[in-house]
Amino acid sequence: MQPFRTLYPKSKFLAVAVLSCLFCFAMARAEGLVARWKSEVLPLVEHHCYDCHGDGSHKGDLSLDDFGSIAEMQADRERWKRIRTHISQRLMPPSDEEQPTSEERKKILRWIDAAVFPVDPDNPDPGRVTLRRLNKIEYENTLNDLLGIKIKVQKLLPPDDSGYGFDNIGDVLTLSPAHLERLLRTARMALDKTTHPGPMPYPTQTILGKSLKGSGRSSGRGHYFTQNGESSGSVNFTKAGRYKLRIHAGGTMGAKQAPLMELYLNSKKLKSWEVTAPLDRPDFFEIEVNIEQAEKQELAVSFTNDFYDPDYPDPNARDRNLLVAGMQITGPLDGPRSNKPKSHRQIYGERSHFGSDEAWATDIFKRFAQRAFRRPLEPGEAERYLHFVRLAHKGNQSAEHGIRQGLEAMLISPSFLFREEPQPEPDNPKLIHPVSEHVLASRLSYFLWSTMPDGALMQRADKGELRANLDSEIERMLDSPRAEEFVSNFTGQWLQLRNLATSTPSSKAFPKFRYALSMAMMRETQMLFAHMIRQDAPLTDLLNSDYTFVNERLAKHYGIKGVSGDKFQKVSLKGTPRRGILGHGSFQVITSHPLRTSPVLRGKYVLENLLDIAPPPPPPNIPQLKPPTKKGSALSLRAQMEKHRDDPRCSSCHAMMDPIGFSLQNFDADGSWRKTENGKPIDVTGELDGGREFQGADELIALLTKDHQNDFLRSVSSKMLTYALGRGTDWYDKPAIDRIIKETENAGTGTRAMIKAVIRSVPFQYRRGDG
Repeated sequence: MQPFRTLYPKSKFLAVAVLSCLFCFAMARAEGLVARWKSEVLPLVEHHCYDCHGDGSHKGDLSLDDFGSIAEMQADRERWKRIRTHISQRLMPPSDEEQPTSEERKKILRWIDAAVFPVDPDNPDPGRVTLRRLNKIEYENTLNDLLGIKIKVQKLLPPDDSGYGFDNIGDVLTLSPAHLERLLRTARMALDKTTHPGPMPYPTQTILGKSLKGSGRSSGRGHYFTQNGESSGSVNFTKAGRYKLRIHAGGTMGAKQAPLMELYLNSKKLKSWEVTAPLDRPDFFEIEVNIEQAEKQELAVSFTNDFYDPDYPDPNARDRNLLVAGMQITGPLDGPRSNKPKSHRQIYGERSHFGSDEAWATDIFKRFAQRAFRRPLEPGEAERYLHFVRLAHKGNQSAEHGIRQGLEAMLISPSFLFREEPQPEPDNPKLIHPVSEHVLASRLSYFLWSTMPDGALMQRADKGELRANLDSEIERMLDSPRAEEFVSNFTGQWLQLRNLATSTPSSKAFPKFRYALSMAMMRETQMLFAHMIRQDAPLTDLLNSDYTFVNERLAKHYGIKGVSGDKFQKVSLKGTPRRGILGHGSFQVITSHPLRTSPVLRGKYVLENLLDIAPPPPPPNIPQLKPPTKKGSALSLRAQMEKHRDDPRCSSCHAMMDPIGFSLQNFDADGSWRKTENGKPIDVTGELDGGREFQGADELIALLTKDHQNDFLRSVSSKMLTYALGRGTDWYDKPAIDRIIKETENAGTGTRAMIKAVIRSVPFQYRRGDG
């Protein structure tokens, strides 16, 4: 095999041999790549790369000699992604070596893109998405919307893994035995709150023990009697009839005798009991009574045999007391039972008196599955759930109980837990097809709402009309309060707002900082992004908006006057040093250490989250910097970092990150503004690649907005597409991202416009077989 250096060299025979390896390319394209390699790229690679990575050298475990053809490069695209990244981000050649000019870098990168990562804009590859399990947030939202309840279940489930910065990535959302066990337990708990098979209980009123009035004393556990006495509560008997009265009580034995408890209704004694249940495990004591007319009456309980003897031989029997934890009044027992709850009626519906149990159950399963599985049931699919109805009959239970078991089975079915995307030829990677209307409805709903499609979306999909009405549905969904899920879940991960819960400045260094302030900072950034969506404001507002949203607590922290109360309001930032997200406390706190700011974390954040440039991880065994001290002889943080950058292992990455972080040093680790550090003026000058100098946050923001707008839009579109698809973007997604950016720019870079462009994109609308 010929080494990389001799790819298309002087030998005419070798040129012919290599061209035969380029069967997948048109001849003209191949000849153009050959010519460009010989004239433009090979001399640069020889001059700048081969001392370390060619002619037998393989520094960093990379040898360009390993690649004898373009086909071999394409077979190892993951390595070539890293090569391309290091060249584009000026990490290679090392900073202490001679550097290619900007134009020379572009020549190398353009050739790598054309040869190793060729794309056809006219025939883009939509990629494939791994079968995705619902993450915890999606599962909770879907369960609540499906069952018509509000129940918190996220804490009951194992944590979700993240990939590409998001927790909805199909490749990392595994399903372990622990998941299955807890999902089954959660499904049962949710259905217990939703459905009530069998007869409903009679109406019940409850009087808490702590609400009783009279002698004794109340506490959280109930009403205590330490001496003889009586306490009571009012009961509204709405109808005449037979009622069951139950007293929940416990006590302590005194002189080996249980406390006596008497029950009275309107001063008439009904019954007395010896309360043998212990104080820490109360039991029920009950009686049935006949109420002759509907009226409010007084129900009283008394303690009649108090005993206390500190000299009694048995120390455990020296004090006799009574605890009344509560009272229940059920009935009338000869009247109608309670109505089934709304959630039950929505699932079971109205039964026809003429149909069979199985016909009724089939209708329920079809309705429920259409929503739970986000698609209609396949022919014969309902049969597997009718099995539970037949089992209930064999066990002398009602059809309602069997249906309840069938619903439970649906809630742990892969069709519910996973987002299915049926394909005509799943194993054919060359077959590209539009996703079905029902799949499109699910993609839309989980992208914008983090939950199942609502009735309107499903109706459009059922009729095959969703694509024809896509823009109006997107507008409706973005205008819905449910779109808050997109704001919180997308920004919470893309902008790392979730990290605020654990990124707390030191209470010693910042004694006035409180958790409520941290949450206000999170809300500020969320409200800015939500406003940008609502108003279709330019995406660049995230970088340079001269307005924000604050409450009194946050306004006081920022030094903004005229804001009072806990309610957030839009305010102008004119006359303040704050602009966009880099002026938000959320950004400043999560990019700081507890005791000090971190220019590295701030620079890394801007590169990764706003420009989609990921610096490589730091080399091992690099000592941590010490926070600045108040000693005049101590090096400032900037001086320490400049000394740190003298290490060749660190200089390339830090040359990218540090200048950005230094320009933001006026913002302290708690998000407050400062001009000095330990009594000395803060140096906020910086210089980026190409010698572009800037000073302070305002000039950095202007630089990002003016010179890096395309990089910013590409970063946002890549992050948004990743979140929408549940997979990382790859080299073949470049045409789609280019198209998203173009459509967004044509619409004035509006935030809502980019969301629409992502939804209209080929990867969102199409997919190919797995293969």
